Amino acid sequence: MDGSKKLSSETMLLNPISADAFNDIIYESEEQQKSVHDSDLIIVDNYGCIKDDNGKNVRVTKYTLKNEQKVVVEIINYGATVISCWVPNALGELEDVLLGFDSIEDYRLEKTHSIGGTLGRVTDYISNGHLENDNGEVYELIKNRDGHHFNGGEKGFDKVMWDGFVADDELVLTYSSRDGEEGYPGTFQARTTFRLTCKNELVVNYVGMTSKSTPVNMASNMYFNLAGHNAGESELMNHSIMVNAEEYVAIKEPQRRPVGLIKNVHHTCLDLRVPRLLKKAFPLVPGFGYNHTFKLFKGKDRKAFNLAASLVHKQSGRMLDIYTDMPCIHVNTGQDFPNYGKSLFNEEVMKVTNIEAPLAKFDKYENEPESVISEEYKFTSDAELVEEEHNLDYDIKHSSTQVNHVQEIKPIKGKLNTIYNKHSGICIRPQLFPDAVTHKNFNSIILKPSNMYSQQVIYKFGVIASID
Repeated sequence: MDGSKKLSSETMLLNPISADAFNDIIYESEEQQKSVHDSDLIIVDNYGCIKDDNGKNVRVTKYTLKNEQKVVVEIINYGATVISCWVPNALGELEDVLLGFDSIEDYRLEKTHSIGGTLGRVTDYISNGHLENDNGEVYELIKNRDGHHFNGGEKGFDKVMWDGFVADDELVLTYSSRDGEEGYPGTFQARTTFRLTCKNELVVNYVGMTSKSTPVNMASNMYFNLAGHNAGESELMNHSIMVNAEEYVAIKEPQRRPVGLIKNVHHTCLDLRVPRLLKKAFPLVPGFGYNHTFKLFKGKDRKAFNLAASLVHKQSGRMLDIYTDMPCIHVNTGQDFPNYGKSLFNEEVMKVTNIEAPLAKFDKYENEPESVISEEYKFTSDAELVEEEHNLDYDIKHSSTQVNHVQEIKPIKGKLNTIYNKHSGICIRPQLFPDAVTHKNFNSIILKPSNMYSQQVIYKFGVIASID
């Protein structure tokens, strides 16, 4: 490979490149590939072995990223999965704050909820698995959740083997998704890079190109508990969350699919523009927790790279700021996790399902912002909007949240045999608009062969000034 094609991920994000140049980067030369050696800050280890579709044994590799502040992030090339994240508290004590599993066998179990994995081609729902491209060509995708396509299908990006190598201080993982895989058109060349900085930032870049027009919405499905992955529901309740969003994507119960409406968070339980303590916020939310997509505030620049969300655990002093250029962020407090062996809720809490969600009244913060809905998401006719509003309100009023009494269900057994119940962790996932191929008023997620897909997320860990 000549010197002109040795491009960093930052260069790729700023400048368009040809398909040939991209392929040269994906299929790197032996000179560039360093996966058999350790860099100064990235250690390469074996993480076990699995059989591929042909019955051949394939080695799974673990990459350990570390910095001078003793922050450690571990990633495996199965699913481009982040399996651990050790960060200090206010006293300098390290704790693994990322939910995950102990072995590759555990990650391949059916009910892992894609914890830590890279989702794709498309994160979230595609209703009815139905895809029609700009040329009118129709594709039927794999339907893997209640008749719909979800998180890339039965074998999404989180369930495949990626190729990996170390380039300087960066881990590069690549995957070639073939034409027709999970029903998607075109061969899609995906590249995800991970870099841990001296400022305790985990920088994640998603880059890709396709041979045919195809939808793309890649995201990392990491679940955090800043008190420690095994701290459980009680400590998650002590987290405060802020989401820089004036609007949210309205959903239809019980499957929680988007209905095509963008609604305002003001005076609702989804108003997280100022920090909200989860133990105080949850009783105001139907279902006692968050599983919602927010439209991030970007000002006049839709592609602005800015603060999307913050998470703080005051007792440990740990905090996490998330920056992105993506337009949306999904917040999930483990709502679809099983509640093994106990009932977290009582009847008083369950009464919140009777309110006309998501109305709520938080304590008023000084200088709390007002907001108005964006013009770009208004429907084309009042009749269409009224019909959607009626259907949405009906579904909300008539939906019910199952009371989790002691259940005979299989638990999620995580690291060190920790049981991950509902509310054991929180996923704060930057992404593009969910189900955007169905709702044309959402920003398009269709990638054309002449364009390059590129998005970036930064997870910045730190400590608050005081834990008093």
